[in-house]
Amino acid sequence: MSVLGILVGPGVVRANCVEGLTAFARRAGCGVVNTWGAKGVFRWDDPLHFGTAGLQAWDFDLAGLGEVDVLVTSGLDPDEVTSQPWEGRAEVVDVAPEALGAFRGTLPPGSTERPMLYTALAAVVGPMYAQPDSPPARAAGLAATLPAAGVVVARPGLVGFWIARTFPTERPGSVRITSAGEATVADEDWADLDLNPEALVAVAGPIVAWGGISPDSVDR
Repeated sequence: MSVLGILVGPGVVRANCVEGLTAFARRAGCGVVNTWGAKGVFRWDDPLHFGTAGLQAWDFDLAGLGEVDVLVTSGLDPDEVTSQPWEGRAEVVDVAPEALGAFRGTLPPGSTERPMLYTALAAVVGPMYAQPDSPPARAAGLAATLPAAGVVVARPGLVGFWIARTFPTERPGSVRITSAGEATVADEDWADLDLNPEALVAVAGPIVAWGGISPDSVDR
């Protein structure tokens, strides 16, 4: 039986088409994998949120995208698609963000069973949220105090990686990793934390976003 996958990027957020994506995913009965630039297209705890990909080398494999027969994509940024395990296997159907809500193409069945990208990483970081001196706990604290229209901005580096991986996003556009401008999350504010990503690297491979980040990165 054919298998459906859905992968979306920041173009869906920039085009203000999250509602269309939601309608499409619910109609297809399929969870959605988002790249890190599209964090928040589904709340972190929505059953259709399948995880954030493109940060580590094995993300797209763990998301099950090497096993799909049809992959619907929308709004991708090539810089965030760090591997393509579906290449040579899946039929790729790229849908413009503006067309998602009305898309009625013939597709195979989807699944709402979360992939290892979500479950395996959650098994590692889940307990960390209860540890006050951990990066996930700090990220959760930021989320809890973020104003309704607030945006957390961090630079590429280990701080940016932990934000992108563990910030419990409730709405799209509330997290940005950028190389320019003021950082809401200043590196020195996280200087007291152990930012070693070894536990996550063991699950999802080396950090490959932003050209790759060494665990002992000087700029964190």
